[in-house]
Amino acid sequence: MDLLFGTGNEMKYKMMKERLKEFKEINVITPKMIGLDLDIVEDGNTPEENAIKKAKQYYEATKIPTIAEDSGLYIDKFSNEEQPGLFVKRINGVEGLSDEVILKYYIDKLNEHGKESLAAYHTGVCLIDKDGNVYSDCIEETKFLLTTKPFDKSSPRGGVLECISYDVNANKYFQERSEEEYKAHYKKLDDEYRKLVKKYILKK
Repeated sequence: MDLLFGTGNEMKYKMMKERLKEFKEINVITPKMIGLDLDIVEDGNTPEENAIKKAKQYYEATKIPTIAEDSGLYIDKFSNEEQPGLFVKRINGVEGLSDEVILKYYIDKLNEHGKESLAAYHTGVCLIDKDGNVYSDCIEETKFLLTTKPFDKSSPRGGVLECISYDVNANKYFQERSEEEYKAHYKKLDDEYRKLVKKYILKK
């Protein structure tokens, strides 16, 4: 069974392939592999809304069982108005800011909230089976610590906030984790994905 993963991100595709490798009956493919190029406007208010929108458009274009996702960052000590949510790199409505400006903004905000806070990415997931039935969920990923003390601003690894993200289980900054520690952090997300695919796509 082909399962269309609605992404153009090669790294995310490789992660999904690895995540679902135990399901031998599933062949994960991307829009690029089948020559599909959709311009989807992700204007939902939550990760789940965006995931649903993407999955529906990819399914309607192909009629292939589909999975799509989107994620947002939620910081425990921030107020509702301060939450980055879907717009981690958009500050006060402004896009296209440099990594240095974005990093300074988060460090300044954390300083207002005791210098650190637990945080988690919430991943919205939408699955559409072969009959067009739509299922969705929002998974809260494993929490980590955001701190005002950067590990290494110059490191090219990861996103703009990697250098102030601390894995509380590994007792290491994100940038210094081993491959095994990296995978352990995403075990919760991987397990939830497998449950959803097994239930709604494979109907087991």
